[in-house]
Amino acid sequence: MDERDREGTGEPVRHETTIINAGGERGGGGATILALVVALLVGVAAFLYFGGYLGGNGDTDINVNIKTPDINITPPGGGNSTQ
Repeated sequence: MDERDREGTGEPVRHETTIINAGGERGGGGATILALVVALLVGVAAFLYFGGYLGGNGDTDINVNIKTPDINITPPGGGNSTQ
């Protein structure tokens, strides 16, 4: 019996073909997600390192020396009252 002939009826044998589309036409979807995850991890690691949580630059002593201007405010009614 020939494969082209099904049980002598002269009808061709039909085979099913399953096509699995894994998104090959668009491309780059997995790479974009991977890049975002890596960037997020690097950002968190940098925050932890520079914040001193991982033994990095833990220099949190900030000294701000600002000289305030001399402002004399007199209450309404004039000067100091001693009642």
